[in-house]
Amino acid sequence: MDPISKAIEEAKNDPKLRKKLRIKAALTTVLMIAFLGVIFITVGTFISARQGTFLGMNQLDFLKLRARYGLLMMFLIILHIAANWKIYRKELELLSG
Repeated sequence: MDPISKAIEEAKNDPKLRKKLRIKAALTTVLMIAFLGVIFITVGTFISARQGTFLGMNQLDFLKLRARYGLLMMFLIILHIAANWKIYRKELELLSG
């Protein structure tokens, strides 16, 4: 069993840690779903630029949607980094030596 899986299994027995892990898991899931939306919007922008429209939307519509999704993604990424800051710092310590 890898160390991450072992730590998660141990955290399942602690209600406080379990709650924190559930919040992190929910945030990660929302971020992944939003990322899939960004992929769809990017493909839609590319197709509408070549064909004029895609799913009834022109390129400008996709660019507006992309701007809104970009703001959502930035917000979610900031939350994700804040939620995982301690882990990130430990990873940086490994990189620095």
